[in-house]
Formats: sequence, structure tokens, C-alpha cells
Amino acid sequence: MKLSHKILLLIAMITFSGVSAQKKKKSHPLDGINCPITQNELLLDGKHFASVPPIFLRVYNESYEYATLQLGKRKGNIFLYFKIFTDNTCVKQEQPLELYFENGEILSLKNKLKVNCEGNVVLELSVREIKIIRSHMINKIRLFTLNKDYEFSPTDADNKLLREYLTCFKYYKVKND
Repeated sequence: MKLSHKILLLIAMITFSGVSAQKKKKSHPLDGINCPITQNELLLDGKHFASVPPIFLRVYNESYEYATLQLGKRKGNIFLYFKIFTDNTCVKQEQPLELYFENGEILSLKNKLKVNCEGNVVLELSVREIKIIRSHMINKIRLFTLNKDYEFSPTDADNKLLREYLTCFKYYKVKND
């Protein structure tokens, strides 16, 4: 066999093996997404949980009032934890946290915690609520408290992180050792 035929045969084999390898590789929804989920040995109400880093928000039109929004997963449920760092911020059970979307839709979420004056809000997200949050940009967040109402304006980067974190938790299984 001539050298030129061997080279052509080698090129053909490389080309076809590359094509078949590309066909076999399926993309995964988490490809290209950074999933910084952490889970340690700590328990929350006796159950294992996982969380992602918090998203920091500044109260609209205030210089020194801040809050964090953080997602967590326990069993198969995804929770949104919201904490405002203003002293003596009292939140009642069932007090709403409202998400305003760019399309004009408003999603009102009810606080699951009992009355507290530490500014803590815990919201269990339904599948429907997660779909809404993942598919629309949040323009404004309003937290209603006993003392005053707070507004936050998440950035595009905050929205992107929130959607990515929700996608990560969709595929993450909490490890129960």
C-alpha cells in the first residue's frame, strides 16, 4: 500500500471516529454552569441539607441596610432563606415576600417561620414557583415586616445566579449518611 493511501486511510479513520464520538456525547443541563453546592455534617431540624452561597442585596434607597437571599435543599424540597440585617426587624408567620418580574407578574411567597425579630424569612418553593423564577427576571423584591416594608432591586448578575442555583438543585440529591 502506498504511503499516500495509508495517509488517506488514517485521515478517514480519524474523521469517522471523531464523528461517532460526537454523536455519543450527550449534553447535560448542568454543562457550563458552576454549581457551588455545599453539604456538611450539620443537621437542620435533624435532617441533612445542602446550600449555595448567599446573594447579597442592598435595601433600595438605603446606604447601610443589607439582606441575603440564599437557596437550600432538604429532602426533595427547595427553600429560599431571606435575612435582613437591620436590628429588630420583626417578621410574622405568613408575612409575604413579593417578587416582581419584568413581565409584570407578581409572585407572593408566605413566610413559614413563626414570628421573629431577627429578620429571618423561610419560604418553601413549589415546582410552579421555581419555574416562574427560572423563566423570568426579577425586577424588585419587597419584604413586608411589622415595622416597615423593604425593597430590593436584584441585578442581572443576581438573577443569573439565582436561576443557575435553582437549576443546580434540580439535579442535586441531598446525601443522607
